[in-house]
Amino acid sequence: MINQEISKIFNEIAEILELKEIQWKPGAYKRAAQAINNLTMPITKIYKKKGLKGLEEIPGVGESLAKKIEEHIKTKRIKEYERLKSSIPHNLDKIMNVVGIGPKRAKELYKELNIKTIKDLEQAIKQHKIKNLFGFGEKIERDLAENLDIYKKRAKKTYSLQEIGPIANKIKNELKKLKEVNQIEIAGSIRRQQPIIGDIDIIATSKKTKKVIDKFVSLKQVKRVLAKGETKARVVLDNNIQLDIRVVPEESYGAALQYFTGDKQHNIALRIIAKKKGLKLSEHGIFDIKTNKKFIAKIEEDVYRILGFKLIPPAERHNGGELEKYKITK
Repeated sequence: MINQEISKIFNEIAEILELKEIQWKPGAYKRAAQAINNLTMPITKIYKKKGLKGLEEIPGVGESLAKKIEEHIKTKRIKEYERLKSSIPHNLDKIMNVVGIGPKRAKELYKELNIKTIKDLEQAIKQHKIKNLFGFGEKIERDLAENLDIYKKRAKKTYSLQEIGPIANKIKNELKKLKEVNQIEIAGSIRRQQPIIGDIDIIATSKKTKKVIDKFVSLKQVKRVLAKGETKARVVLDNNIQLDIRVVPEESYGAALQYFTGDKQHNIALRIIAKKKGLKLSEHGIFDIKTNKKFIAKIEEDVYRILGFKLIPPAERHNGGELEKYKITK
């Protein structure tokens, strides 16, 4: 479908621009890609009825992006996209999936060592070439070796809900025993009851976030800590499952749980609806765009009610008609 084609192209343009360290354009392309992917009618119909002006009415699509969409509709290609693709090595963005490699490091690894694939990265690490690069060193090379190993194992492995569900529940129940934890829930694809799961997401509330994070990273099941901050952490368990936790304030719990439960397209649709109501929705809460006033969203029902919906069951949050089904009618 053309909407998905253009959305994919815009997301890829954003990734290339990030790789080139261009500051604001990637965000513009990503916002437009989300809005286009969420359209309920083919973008060709919008163009046929209203032309460029109709395309510019799509959230996040200005004159420049509208012209690129028009170009794709007319010629099945976007010259700027082809130019950008030819300016970077194919699949260079793949190495950025390894923890510790962002656009800047990916660019440096390619420039200095011609690393453009996961295989290239693995070879450079084995030959200890990375430690000699300016700004890297032995520790970073060692960390990248471990992170690459984790990436490769995770890339090959997914889990059934029956396999990963009990593991997630065990960790949730261990953390629930902490007096500092007020609320805690498993989010992500596990909560949506998806048959195939890649990792675990947990959302909790606490006034003493540091203690909760410290306990989390010291769990006996934790094999390696990938990232640790004041309010969130990412670890790999002894069975190579990745697990993330986020500890949020009570008034943000509903918004955070909703955000990290709904799939990407469901959340995009909700954000577009919020924007039409003059609101901004994120994992931090719901805000009035003009006044920046924050609405209290202690539970998910609050989030959906403010946006005009009954509580949508987690298993139905995939932008497959659930918004129409659960819309509050007067």
